[in-house]
Amino acid sequence: MSSDQIPRRRRRDPLAEALSVGRAHPAGQYRVDLRTGEWWWSEEVYLLHGLTPDGDTPSAALLTRHKHPDDREAVLREVALLRTTGRPFSCSHRIVDARGRTRTVTVTGQGRRDASGAVVEVIGMMVDTTAAHEDAVRREVTRQVAVGLQDRAVVDQAKGLLMSSHGLDADGALDLLVVHASESSRHLPDVAREVIDAVAGDGGLGRAAKERVEVVLAALEPGSVARPGGAQLFRRKGAVTG
Repeated sequence: MSSDQIPRRRRRDPLAEALSVGRAHPAGQYRVDLRTGEWWWSEEVYLLHGLTPDGDTPSAALLTRHKHPDDREAVLREVALLRTTGRPFSCSHRIVDARGRTRTVTVTGQGRRDASGAVVEVIGMMVDTTAAHEDAVRREVTRQVAVGLQDRAVVDQAKGLLMSSHGLDADGALDLLVVHASESSRHLPDVAREVIDAVAGDGGLGRAAKERVEVVLAALEPGSVARPGGAQLFRRKGAVTG
């Protein structure tokens, strides 16, 4: 494939990602006159902040107060950049409404210039993406749990092979894997997979299984996380070395 046929990687758009989840997202509009400092919010933006058009006047100070403390500085930098360049932007951050509830919003905006080229107005939208954010968090937690269970299954399988090939008990087999993972600065599931591949890839269990496993473990280069005395650890759990 030639270089001109390779599809360009699109820049991630927080708004597009948030709206792709497939559920309704409350959204409102805002406008700010940079010459006068006057703000205008649609009713939906008031509702997102737990405020009312009758009791609250939108302003930069009011908006800043409702930004989540951990996100406030980053948002202010985006606003300052927009005032200077007027370029369209899109960013996601958290707000804290009048009732103390934290919501995730995605804000888009762009500047409007006057005849002299100065940015005089900003218009844009604010979208409540709290539900989408929570969905994304739940999906990530589910993925992490699934990966953890999968890794545990791999380690348990490698333990079983070591118990059979080396005559170890369960604790001794695990210690053998842990020692080699620690001394080679490798993740335990990765070492377990290498043990499994060494046995399964050459006829399975048999008289030579122990030698094949030991070749794999011996090939692991010592790393920077060596445990002092670790080489003897598995022997104390009943390892059979003969």
